[in-house]
Amino acid sequence: MTSFGLEFWTYLRWSLEFIYTPPFAYISLLLGLNFFSSVILQHPLRNPVVKRTYPIAIVQFFAFPVTLAVAVVGAVDWQQPHFPGPNHRALLTEDALLLFSLALGSYWTWKMKGVRWFAISLVLLQLWLLAAANFIAGMSLTGTWL
Repeated sequence: MTSFGLEFWTYLRWSLEFIYTPPFAYISLLLGLNFFSSVILQHPLRNPVVKRTYPIAIVQFFAFPVTLAVAVVGAVDWQQPHFPGPNHRALLTEDALLLFSLALGSYWTWKMKGVRWFAISLVLLQLWLLAAANFIAGMSLTGTWL
C-alpha cells in the first residue's frame, strides 16, 4: 500500500507539473481566466439548475484520480529483461474513463440552461486535468517514458 501511495503521489505531482510547464501553462492560464470570467459574469451559484446538477461535475472530476490510480496499478516495468509490452486492458480503461468524462461533461453542459458558459469552462478545465493525467498514465502503461 505504501508503494501505491508513493507512486500515486508522484504521478499526481507530475500531472500537475504538466499543467504549469510552458507551453501548456498558457493554455491553463486561458482556461482559468475563462472560468473565472464566467463565474464573475454569470453568477452560477445563484442559479437553481447548478444546485440540482452539481454532483455531475463532482463525478466527472473523479475521473482524474481514477486515471492516475489505473496508471499506478497497471504500470509496466520497462527495465525487465523481457519487456512485457503495453498494458492493453489498462489502456482501454483509460480510454473508457476519457469517453465517460467527455459524455458526462457534454450531458452536464446540455442540462445547464442559462449558465452554459460556466459549464463549458468548468468541463474544459476538468478535461485539461484529465489530459495531463492521461499523458502520465500513457507513459506508465506503455513503459515508454519521455
